Amino acid sequence: MTPRPSFASIAAALALIISVANAFHQTSRAQPAPQAVVSGAFTYQGRLDDNGAPANGAYDFEFALFDAATAGSQVGATVALNAVAVTNGVFTVQLDFGNPFWQQQTYLEVRVRKSGAGGFTTLTPRQPLSAAPVASSLPGVYTDHAGQFVGIGRMNRITNREVFGINADFGADDPIRYGGMYINTVAPAGLPFYGYATAGAFRAWTTYNPNPDNVASPNLNNGAWEVHNTVAMRPLVQVRTNSIAQSASANGLVKAGVVASCSSPTSSISRSFVSIVPVSPAPPPSATIAWSDTLNACVIDFGFIVNNRYYVAMANTSEPRFATCAPAPFSEPDSSRKLVCNRFLTNGVRENGSIVVLVY
Repeated sequence: MTPRPSFASIAAALALIISVANAFHQTSRAQPAPQAVVSGAFTYQGRLDDNGAPANGAYDFEFALFDAATAGSQVGATVALNAVAVTNGVFTVQLDFGNPFWQQQTYLEVRVRKSGAGGFTTLTPRQPLSAAPVASSLPGVYTDHAGQFVGIGRMNRITNREVFGINADFGADDPIRYGGMYINTVAPAGLPFYGYATAGAFRAWTTYNPNPDNVASPNLNNGAWEVHNTVAMRPLVQVRTNSIAQSASANGLVKAGVVASCSSPTSSISRSFVSIVPVSPAPPPSATIAWSDTLNACVIDFGFIVNNRYYVAMANTSEPRFATCAPAPFSEPDSSRKLVCNRFLTNGVRENGSIVVLVY
């Protein structure tokens, strides 16, 4: 095939048909049936002449988007389609560049050759592509490309720093009064998140963790909101239904609390919590207690390192009593996790009884 001027200018006669496979449409409040995934694919149909006559046979095509009618920069990747059937000069292809042409004016460049034969001939001029019709058919969606703002249900920013906003008009008589959006993941154990980045690098994010205890069968109703950053190996803060947790090295929250019977020969815990975010996949620690005849005291194991942390002990009674705790001696196994505690009368005589210990 020898390219001729008529071949090089044939693009001017190409008939462009853009049909978005799945146009958005407004639905009723009823739950819609599952829909096919909306893509950026569209149908491109054109007429091709070869040496002045309608082309027939198999041809290789390359399609590329540019941000200008001539020169400019390419937008997205090149779509290469080989052995496309051309009949009486007519060919039809499916093109999918993702969705860059929804965001700006773009121009389609077409290159062609006989299938497998030599180099490609670039057809001129490039074809302008308008923004896909689906972009303007989204109900209630407003876009300001120049101002970098997207609004759903409203066209105005709350502040001039806002880039995305939603208007939830639920009405004054709505008893529930919630308005917003959900991030839905396909897997029940999915981790939807909201985060921020600067200079193209992520910095921090929040997420809902349905399995904060790292157990084999997560309880989705006992999940936790977590705050992360790029430095820590675990969440900075983990918020559950009944507790707020931090990493063991953090300051600011009570890490553990124990209400225990510090008694000989048997000590027991009646109530306790340990609000430590473990390094996954370890489960959160828990507190245990045992009486030590050697130390003549109860030994509380908090399940995490309590050395060099703040703690306080008190007698759990309305009568004048006091309680003390001290770090476990090195001879005690896992001593860094333990406190040795006792309860005393006002004259300094040890007695059995309830104590409360808090670790910060």
